[in-house]
Formats: sequence, C-alpha cells, structure tokens
Amino acid sequence: MRIKSLVATRLKGKIWSTIILLGLCVECFTSNGQNSSIDMSLFNREWKNFLQHVQLVPADTAVSYPVIRNFELKLNNIVIVIEQNQSLNAIEKDKARRSVAYFLQEVNKNLAKNNLHLYGLDDAVVLYQKVLTTILQQKPLVPVLMPVDLHNSQLIAASVTQFKEYTVLNDVTTYKRVSSAPEFILQFLETNPEFPFADSLLLEAVLYDPMNIIYYLRKGNAALQQRIRNLNNNYIRQIVYSSNDKYATDLSLFAAQIANGLISQEDIISARAEPTGYFQLLVNTLLDPKNSMGSGFLLPLKNGIRERALAFYVNEINSLHNATDAVRFASVNGLRLQDLYFIITTCGNELYTSSYLGLYKRLVAKFNDKTADALFETLQWENFHVFIRMAANYNVLEDFLHRLSPEKMLEVLRLFINNIEEDPTTALENAMDIADSYNALCTVPKTCELIEATILENLERCVAKQHYFGIRLYGILNDLLKLVRQKEGLQQLWNVLGDYEILKHSSLENARAEITELVLFYGDEDGISSFSNFLKGYTDRSIWEVSRNKYWVSIKSLTDHPLTIYASLPLDMQQQADLTAQDSLFAYLEANDLQPAILVHRGHSYHLDKTLKRLAPSVKLAIVGSCGSYNKAISIASINPEVQVIGSKKMGSKSINDPILDMINELLSKDEDLLWPAIWNKLENQFRKDAATLTMFHEYFAPAHNLGLFVLKLYKANNRLL
Repeated sequence: MRIKSLVATRLKGKIWSTIILLGLCVECFTSNGQNSSIDMSLFNREWKNFLQHVQLVPADTAVSYPVIRNFELKLNNIVIVIEQNQSLNAIEKDKARRSVAYFLQEVNKNLAKNNLHLYGLDDAVVLYQKVLTTILQQKPLVPVLMPVDLHNSQLIAASVTQFKEYTVLNDVTTYKRVSSAPEFILQFLETNPEFPFADSLLLEAVLYDPMNIIYYLRKGNAALQQRIRNLNNNYIRQIVYSSNDKYATDLSLFAAQIANGLISQEDIISARAEPTGYFQLLVNTLLDPKNSMGSGFLLPLKNGIRERALAFYVNEINSLHNATDAVRFASVNGLRLQDLYFIITTCGNELYTSSYLGLYKRLVAKFNDKTADALFETLQWENFHVFIRMAANYNVLEDFLHRLSPEKMLEVLRLFINNIEEDPTTALENAMDIADSYNALCTVPKTCELIEATILENLERCVAKQHYFGIRLYGILNDLLKLVRQKEGLQQLWNVLGDYEILKHSSLENARAEITELVLFYGDEDGISSFSNFLKGYTDRSIWEVSRNKYWVSIKSLTDHPLTIYASLPLDMQQQADLTAQDSLFAYLEANDLQPAILVHRGHSYHLDKTLKRLAPSVKLAIVGSCGSYNKAISIASINPEVQVIGSKKMGSKSINDPILDMINELLSKDEDLLWPAIWNKLENQFRKDAATLTMFHEYFAPAHNLGLFVLKLYKANNRLL
C-alpha cells in the first residue's frame, strides 16, 4: 500500500488561503471586554506570523498539511469552549482568550528558533488544552503537569502568566529544568533552599550520583546537609547512614536494595574483595525480580555496572589491542552470558571495534538452542535496542538473528521496529538504526519483507492515531527501504538527496581549480607501518612530486589537474609528537587558505575522535578506514551534511585502505569524477585474488550504502520521496 493512500489527502491550494480559525477567533475576541481589541490584534498578528513560519518550512506536505489543519481545528476548539463556558465570568474569559494568543506567540518564537518541530505542534496544543482546562476548572495542576516534557512545560508556562496558577506551573517547569541537569541540583538548592520541590530534586540528585551526596554530607553547605539528613525517605536515609563507612562508595550503589532488605552490607563488602564477584553481584541485583521499585532506583546499579565494566574489563581489553586474544580477553574468562552482555551494552562508546567483536564472539559462544531464544527475557530486555543497534553497526546482526528460532527472530525484529515515536528523544536515532539494520539484512528476502511489513503496520497505526511524528518517521522508512531495493528507485532517491553514487571532480575543487587532500597518521607501530606503505604508492616521479619537512609530507600530481595530498608524519605518540605534527600542518593549511576537500583517517578506531575534531565543513569526502568507522558516519554528517563517507563496519586494514585511496587519487589526477559503483566493482575484482582480503573488503561501505544517514537527511530536510 502506498503511503499516499494512508495519509490525509493534501489540501487543495495553499492552507493559509483557507483559514476558518482566524475568522471564528476574531469574532470571539471582539465580542467581550475592553481589552478584546488588544487581544484580537495580538492574535491576528501571531496567526499571520504562524502562517509565515509554516510557509517557510520545506515540509512533507502530505503530512504537514494535516498537521497544520489539525492544529488549526484544535486551537479553534479551545476558543469555542472558552466562549461557551457559562461558569466563567468576564475576567476569567478575558484571561483565557489572552492565554490562547500568548500560546500562539510562544509557538511562533519556538518555530523561529527551531526549538519546535512542525510535527510537535499536535502534542503542544493537546497539552496546552489540558493545562488550560485544569486551570479554568480549578483542579489540582501538578498531576497534569508532571508527565509533560520540559520543552512543552516552558512553552505552556509562558502562555498562562496572567493566571495565579502560573506560580505552580513555573515551579514545576523549574523542577524539570534543574532535574534535567542533576549534577547542578545541589548548587541550585544552595541558592534556592525554599524551592517547593526541593525534596524531589534531592532524590533526583541522590539517584544520579549517590557518592556526590556522600561527599557533600562530609563538607557541603551545613543547612542543605541538615535538610538531606532530615528527609523522610528510606533510600536517602540509607545513603546518610552509610556516608561515613569506609566502603560507602560500594554500598551506595545498593542503597535502595539495602533499605528494602534485599541484600545486606556484609554480602556487599564480602563480594567487593574480588572484581568478578562484585561485578556479578551488581548484575544479579539489577536482574533480581524482587526489585519492584521504580526504574529510577535502579539507576545507581546501572551506572555502577558501567563503571566497573570499564575499570575491570574494557580498559584492559582495549589497552591490550596488540596482544593475542588469549592474553587480551583473559579478564573475562569465566564470566557468564549476562555479564558479557552488560559489558558490551554499557560500554559501547568506549569499546574498540576489535574489543567489541572479541566480546561478541565470547557472548554467542555461550549460546545453545535455549539460551539464544531466552537471552532477552533472561536480561529483562535491558539495553535491548543498544544491543541490536551495535550488532547492526558492527555487521553481526545477521549472525545473531540466525542463532534465534524463526519465531523469536520475528519477535525481536518487531520489538526493535515497533513504537519508536513514543520517545521523541530517541525516535530519530531508532529510525536510523532500523534503516542500518535493514541494510545489514537485505541479503535475506524473507527478512526484508518482514521488516517492510512491520514498518508499514506501524505507519498505519500512526495514521489511525493521527500521530504525525510517527507518520513522518515510518513514512521515511517505508519510502526509503522500498527505493533501495529498486534500481529505478535509487534515482528517485538521488533526486531528493543528491546523487551518492557519484562525486564530481568539480565539487572537490577550490577557487584555484585545485583539490586538497588531507591524510592523518598516528605515531603507534601500526601508524608507522601504514605511513610507509602509503608512500609506496607515490614513487613514480613522473606523476607525483613529493616534498617533506619535519612534520608532514606533501604529494602533488604533475598533471594538468592539480591534486595535492598533505600527510602528517606518524611521530612519537607517547610524546604526542604526532598531534604536534598535525597542528603544524593545519596551521600551514590555514595560513595558505588551503581548505581540504578530502579527509583521510589512517589509524586505529581509538584515534578517530581526534581526526574528527579536524573535520572542516569544506570536506566533501571522508575516508575513515579504521575499524568500526561506520559508527562515526553520523558524527561526520552532523558537521557537514553533504559529506560522502567511506569506511568499515568491522576491521579496517591498509590492504584495503591503500588500494581505495590509490584508485581515488589516480582518477582525480586525471580529472575524472568518482563513480562509486564502478570503483567498487574494480576493487571487488582486484581483491578476488585473496579470499580473506575480499571478505574484509565486503565489510567496507560506499557512500550510497549509508541508509541511517539518508534517514537523518530526509527528516531534517522534511523531504518526501513518493
């Protein structure tokens, strides 16, 4: 079924030419009171501003028109309800009318600052209506406000300043704002000791970092110390009780469980004597079904698992990246399946690619016919999306899913895809993950069909519920994944995004018709070896002119179409001389107004963040051949949305990186465009001579294969495909 048949038919003509709301509201505003003309003028102005804002948004009109129309109707309904409410006196009606105008004013301010997305209008007006109704009915406001997110709380608070209830709403909004940065709660309470929600903020601070509270109890503000000690909360009392214990750090992670009698201090102190025993106690306690307390009270345990996983295992595994696997992964010998799972899913940003792959290998080695299917139930679905996303990004998702029964694979994929719109903070990222997993699984037709069918089911569900944010996300996925399976569909995709199967020579040239390429090396053993191998491609002095100083080498083509490659020297990493070399090279480029169009990272994955700090908006092609560089493709795109990226999902190797770079530089020196399908075919044939090298090459992705990036671009550009 095509998405057009699911979404409301586009309005005929321009929506701003058929406004019912404005006329109705003007009548309402002019019908009562001395200030009504002021209210009408304000509303009239803000409604015109609103229409101007939505005209400027390059939106998906099949979704945005219904969004705007729905916003119009709901706002109109609010005004009608105000006018028909016989229990309101003239003053109260006047306040309510002004509130509607103020709400529209705040919506416009947020749209202008890009703080409110078009697809957030529906949630904003529904929440505003709930709050205004509660105020007018003089019902308790706090229960209505607490579920509202911070952004909408701020927007609505600014709309009801004329009501006495504004004080409560402003306090709740302040509570949400301060609790969103819990590391600053104590500082806030020192200067605002009488804040109405101080006790709730203190609980948030304790849950976020119990040890910080313990330190504060030893040397913080005396008045606030006393308030903490006097709180009538069993969890906080336990923290206070153990604050002077020499094992306070370890005990604080289990404070909620100690307070509820689920574990004793003696058991914790005994377990801490041995790292693995203590780590497993953390995992066991988190998974204990007796933990019926809210998820917030489990946060210290989750943070403790991550911190200990890093300290006990991950840091050592990463540091031993040059050692044999037997030595490198010795620290996790004897760990259980659930222990390995939490190490992987809590330390994803810190794991080197080879560390992840080694841990994944040990995790699945513990599977049997039962445990593979029971994995997520055993782990209570903790970090489920993280695990699937990492498996997709490191190209092992297909391997993992094939270890499940067909029924369980169906369940896992459905849970991964379903209901992503429910959490706006992660929805876009989850949509990108779904696209990436599709790319990883597209070799299996039945799996592709399952993913597409599940996406369509969710799209239909969002349409039925008029959830426009969900319609937008699932609509993009529905369109995108169909197109990538069709050869003619790809051209339609490139018409919207720009053609990712080609990078024109002219797009890389500077004002002098030159191309500048930057290659960054690092001073470890592998970096020195890679640099030596790299230079071997430029020994023909009839084609390349090579010069060198103490910090970098420059390689200039001797053709009619100049390409200059600047490569930093892999100087001593221990002395950070390699970074000094890069600093010197960048200073030279800046002084000579040389902006690199191509950036090449030549180093391990743990050096990649340092390279990305050098990424300039001028870069049109990023070649990041380190292990697992796919995980950084979105970070690269956030700096320059038009950048094309080449990298690896698993292991990067100079045996792949050098041939890719050599072929690109040869074509550019001949004034040829970079046609990625043709380049990839040539490389495929070249690597067929060695099966191991070919397998490694298949882990690399060309610019046209980055579906997660395409979801991001389509969403931000508000484009439609079909």
